[in-house]
Amino acid sequence: MLSAALLLPSVLLTRVIERVVSYCPSLVVIVVALGGTFCTTVSLMHAGNLVVFLAVIGLKSAALGFVDPAEMRYVTSTLKDEQQTDAFRMLSLAQSIAKVAAPAAGAAYAAWAGNDHAMQLSMILIAAAMGLMLLSTSGQVETRCAKVKSVAVKTRLDGPLLPLLCCMTLTVAMSAAINNQFPLMLRERGFDASVLGLLVSCAALGGVSGSLLPVREQSDQTGLSSVFAPAILSAGIFVVIGAIFRLPLYPAHFLLGGAFLITGLVGARLRIRCRMYLARHFPSNVAGASATLQSGTMLAQFLAPCGGAVLTTYLTASIVFLILGVTTAIGLGSVCVVLHRRVPEQIPRMAATERID
Repeated sequence: MLSAALLLPSVLLTRVIERVVSYCPSLVVIVVALGGTFCTTVSLMHAGNLVVFLAVIGLKSAALGFVDPAEMRYVTSTLKDEQQTDAFRMLSLAQSIAKVAAPAAGAAYAAWAGNDHAMQLSMILIAAAMGLMLLSTSGQVETRCAKVKSVAVKTRLDGPLLPLLCCMTLTVAMSAAINNQFPLMLRERGFDASVLGLLVSCAALGGVSGSLLPVREQSDQTGLSSVFAPAILSAGIFVVIGAIFRLPLYPAHFLLGGAFLITGLVGARLRIRCRMYLARHFPSNVAGASATLQSGTMLAQFLAPCGGAVLTTYLTASIVFLILGVTTAIGLGSVCVVLHRRVPEQIPRMAATERID
């Protein structure tokens, strides 16, 4: 029920998110969405029963569903093409750092001051984010609702969007299938409890490294191959992890750390490439494409753990990783072969007057 409250609101509101983000200034959408997150965080402190708690979580998830598409439109509508890549790298870097630092800091602060104070700290950070967004206004940022011509038609699952959606959905499903089961896999294999923390740290370090590495701006780096290459590499790493689980514990410790380091690095590159792909292929409707992609990946995160739980019930960890890696690689290869010709590798540059609403 909690997973449904966290993930499904954004899926159900895909078209609403697309229209709101496309028709209204992205800065306003982000600030209002953060305001909704602030209010729902306050409400969580007073949720008296499970039904109210799940309802508030659903509202908070719905508010957060507007942030990523609005963020994409904010970057593409205010920055030049050559500046967008660095912006996407910095966003990926911030996310990689936050995924590790925020839970650790929150847990430490909650243990010291209590859960209510940790929620208050969260509210302070949300308010700070709203303030920083308001301070980011410049002459390039749109100051009123502007209607984008291409938004009158719904985002269609054809052309460049379908292969990207298939690629990201398969990759996210592969990871989500084992996320909840992975601590159990480690324990059953005989690894110490501290190994999980080490692997999370390695993945985080890889994410930071992948975000810091420069990204080339050639046309071949914004085509379909630029997204599928790191996705297939991620599937290959799953196969390698499956093989590592068959090794003795002590070599496996170090090899798993290296594998997770590469996983974090490749994942960061995939996120950056995905945003570059959206920015180049959907310059006039990046909000709709981003909302559709978000919907597909969140639905995968909701459904995939069920399949992962079934696999881990009847198979060893090694076999589960091998199956997930091989099937994902086959699926990605099939999608790439079938849909490659429908996606242009080189996207014409847009003039600055066409980019700004």
